[in-house]
Amino acid sequence: MPKCYRDLMKKCWDSDPNNRLKASEIEKLIKLFHDSYCPIETEQDDDEIEEQFKEAERYRRTNSDNYLPTVHPQAIYTSRLLNPFTPKFIDDNVK
Repeated sequence: MPKCYRDLMKKCWDSDPNNRLKASEIEKLIKLFHDSYCPIETEQDDDEIEEQFKEAERYRRTNSDNYLPTVHPQAIYTSRLLNPFTPKFIDDNVK
């Protein structure tokens, strides 16, 4: 994840609401991130932010090839009723 995203996330999660960014400030930062990564659409150029995105993309590509999720052999990966009383409640809500 680019450092600029982590910093933005930390600012938005500040325990003191008065220290959190306003929506307009968040919008400006995200636009800056976008414009820095896609400089064709703007004259603004921020090499540091662009490099953060490139580094994050390199990391993602390197690690996504090596990612194999572990599956528990006794896990159930299909939908099923939780208990025998569930159908009664489903029927009651439909009527």
